Amino acid sequence: MKDDIILSTLTQAEHSIDALDLARRAADYVTLEVGHIPDDAYIRDFFTATPPDLGPECLLHFGVMEGPAMVGMICIAEGYEYPDDWWIGLMLIDPAFRGQRIGHRVVEKIKRRATARGINMLKLAVLTANPRALKFWHREGFVHHRDAPATPQSDGHDRVVLKYQL
Repeated sequence: MKDDIILSTLTQAEHSIDALDLARRAADYVTLEVGHIPDDAYIRDFFTATPPDLGPECLLHFGVMEGPAMVGMICIAEGYEYPDDWWIGLMLIDPAFRGQRIGHRVVEKIKRRATARGINMLKLAVLTANPRALKFWHREGFVHHRDAPATPQSDGHDRVVLKYQL
């Protein structure tokens, strides 16, 4: 099968409007995560929010392109939690394209890119309120790393942190 999915680098200056359009199409997840439909602030955070002790240079942003259509977007923090880790902060797929193995193909591309850059571990956190996502990541070979319960300083979501050894 020919893989026509391409991961294309996104920049805030050039792709904010496209990212907002995609986030609005995938408002089911965004609303679950942040409690409201995606807005400009959500997209600004997508492009600029960094993990503790890391700067904006650690962020990698990709659009998931199927032909000319952006059907997903990804943000990865390189070097969080350890220098040879990639933390997948967000992988958002347009609901109209879910269930077509696009997510699987994207994860395979991420694994190949990470390996080529000398990354040893992929990590991510899944909202416990999103069991479908947890099932997806387990199917992709990710395993339980730790629980991350909500704290008074957090956004109120319990999460499960998963990892994948490359």
